[in-house]
Parts: sequence; structure tokens; C-alpha cells
Amino acid sequence: MPDSPSMLSIVAAVLYGFVVAACLAAAAQSHAHHQQPWHAKTWGVIALLFAALIVSRLLNIEEIVRADLRDWLRTEDMLDGRRVWQRWLIAGAIFIVASAGLFAAYRIIGRVTGRRNISVAIAAGCSGIMLCVIALRLISLHAMDRLLYGPLKLNWVGDIGTSAAIIVVAAYYVWVIRQPRRTSPRQERR
Repeated sequence: MPDSPSMLSIVAAVLYGFVVAACLAAAAQSHAHHQQPWHAKTWGVIALLFAALIVSRLLNIEEIVRADLRDWLRTEDMLDGRRVWQRWLIAGAIFIVASAGLFAAYRIIGRVTGRRNISVAIAAGCSGIMLCVIALRLISLHAMDRLLYGPLKLNWVGDIGTSAAIIVVAAYYVWVIRQPRRTSPRQERR
């Protein structure tokens, strides 16, 4: 296990830095334009999450946790039989995350309207997907490796895709709240 981060980890940390900057810009604009308080709070929490991911990438925390888990499995003589319990652990993690995602989507879909609210909700959902990808990388010692790192590169799709999506919706959010308010046809008739 290398002490210094790999080039891919450095590139990921830089990408996460752009996410942090985009989220902080969205939070600042939300506050400056007197948007709903939960907007700025959500952007701030996402920025904190990605700041933690920067630290994790630069200090190889994910690799250290994965190596410690392997060492623990070796000392407990569970490494050879890991595929049996690992399948259940991965299935349980996917079930919990999918259930939480569906519940959140059910709660949000009917209540969230408007471009700004939807942008914040999408960014929060992307953050949840990022956490799921990280959890699957930590749990996976072999069984999920073919999906995460194989020809489909779901690890990259999840990691880069969610990061890019958050940057895009944060930029869109800033653009939307900076637009001059348009009067509706009803207001013009008055």
C-alpha cells in the first residue's frame, strides 16, 4: 500500500475540489439571494462531504480501511470464506441504500417543485449515490470488483458522474437564482 496518493487519487481530489467550490458558490448565492434556508445548508453539507473525500483521497484513508479489513479477515481466518458473507453484506447494503433512495424520492417528488428546489434535491441525491459507491468499494474485496473496476467501470461512472452532476446542478442553480424574476401573465394583467 503506497504512502502517497496515486495519480488517480490526486485527479479525483482535484475534481472534488471543483465540487466543493461549486457547492460553496451555490450556498453563497443562495444566502445572498435569500433563498430557502435548506438550500444553503444542503449545499454546505455537500461541500463538507466532498472536502472530507478530498482528505480521504490524499491520505489514502479508503485504501487503509480496505487493507485493515483484509488484515482483520486474515487474522479471524475469514478471508477464504468471505464470498459467502460478502454477498449478504453487499446485498444488504444495496437493499438499504435502494430503500433509502426510493423512500427519499417518494417523499421529495411530491413536495419539491421549482427549478431551484429540484437542483438542490438532485445534488443531494448525487451525494447519496457517491456514498453508496464508496460503501461498495469498501465492502468489496473481490465479489463486486468485476462490476466496479471491470469493463463497465461503474466505480468511475459513479464517482466522476456524480461529481460532474453536482457541479452542473450547482452551476445551474446559481444561474437560475441570478436570473431576473419574470412576472407571470396574471401579474401583468393586474
